[in-house]
Amino acid sequence: MSVSISAEFSEEELHTLDKITKNLGLMSKDELIREAVRFYIRLMSAETVPRLRTLRAINEFFGSSGKSAGELIEEIREEDEL
Repeated sequence: MSVSISAEFSEEELHTLDKITKNLGLMSKDELIREAVRFYIRLMSAETVPRLRTLRAINEFFGSSGKSAGELIEEIREEDEL
């Protein structure tokens, strides 16, 4: 089964997508976005502890969220309660 997704990106985001696509040797931005969606789905379906470890590693590596590991853990706990 296939699903089509439409998204709007800023100029900066498009530039970043192009850069990542080239650095990873992917054929297109579509391929990069597909892989990102697959990663997100796998991450969200993982058990809590591995998911928290992955989120903490991503947060520490990129540091772009501005959230501490504790804040990320609390967000995950809130999501699990829903």
